Order: sequence, then C-alpha cells, then structure tokens
Amino acid sequence: MADPRTARPKRGRWPDRPAICSRHDEPVVLMPIIECRNPAGLDDFAKDRLAEQITADVHAVIRSPEDLISVTFDDLPAGSTYRAGTRTADTVIICHIREGRSDEAILRLMGTISATWSKHTHTAEEHIELAVAQYPAKHTMRRGQRLPEPPIV
Repeated sequence: MADPRTARPKRGRWPDRPAICSRHDEPVVLMPIIECRNPAGLDDFAKDRLAEQITADVHAVIRSPEDLISVTFDDLPAGSTYRAGTRTADTVIICHIREGRSDEAILRLMGTISATWSKHTHTAEEHIELAVAQYPAKHTMRRGQRLPEPPIV
C-alpha cells in the first residue's frame, strides 16, 4: 500500500493541509502561496478563474509544480486598504516563494500576475500592488515534508 503522505492522488490534487504548520514553535511556510488581499465582491466563479490562471502563471514563470501552488483570497471590507494614509480600493498580492529564482523571473512573475488580475477583475494595474517574499527551501514544507530546492529560472 502506498504511503498516504507521499502517494500522488489522481487528478494531481493533494488533500487539504494547513497553510502554516509548526514544529518546535517555529513556523514553516508552505509554498508557493499567492495571497490576494482584495476588496470584497469577487464571486466564487471569478475566484475560480483567477486561481486557475494564477496557478498556471506561477507554474509557467517559476516552474513550481502545480500541486505545490496555493492561491488564497482575503476579501477586505471597504475602507481596509490605505496608501500614504489615504483610503484606496487597491488589491495587494503577496507571493511567497522559495529562494533561488533570478531577479528577471521574479519581475516576470509579478508582471504576469498583475496582468492576470487586471484582465479578470477589470482593475487598472495602478490599483494592484505586488510583493514577492522569498524563503530558503529548508524553511518550506508541504505534506509534512521539507520542499526541495526550486527549479533554477
């Protein structure tokens, strides 16, 4: 019988796992994780399309396997985002990835995700802010196991 922690399920999906797990009080981040902090109002269909396309974008640009890519949406009530102390309706997207990608790949990743968000939500790119946070592979985990070093891109 296959080990359920490592056996690949049919259709390329893995059982639900917590986004962050902890051992010895040190958090280990699972990734890539794309956190979309957006104004409330996107319906499930829009989120489904965005999650599918962002997953494809991340896979194409930084070559992470699709079953390692998580996309989350944080629906923020009106008046929850500010820039320079002034209320905005901006979307903030934070990409958590393993270290090892080139600056060009990271810039391409941000540009691709920004364009995807703009296309699917009709949000002008001037109202989309992106950041990429990188973590050493030894500090990343999925399915209870540390992730390998990422592909070089």
